[in-house]
Amino acid sequence: MADVTGGGLTTGAGAAIGAGLAMGVSALAAAWSQGALGSAALGVIAERPEFEKNVLIYLVLPEILAVLGFIIAFMLQGQVAGAH
Repeated sequence: MADVTGGGLTTGAGAAIGAGLAMGVSALAAAWSQGALGSAALGVIAERPEFEKNVLIYLVLPEILAVLGFIIAFMLQGQVAGAH
């Protein structure tokens, strides 16, 4: 007997869709923010080269979004495997 949450969608299928959305949306958000920060960072480095190390830290921070999305997707995949 399938564990159905409503509308014919099983719990495992819902978790798989959620894992895909978590990874996809977080990676898209990280890429978008790194693009905006990258262009601003190059402008800062062109005018003030001594801020290069500080700017590098700001460019790495958005990658946390993608890592957290991966962790959430990994946890949801554990629920998909447990649903079978």
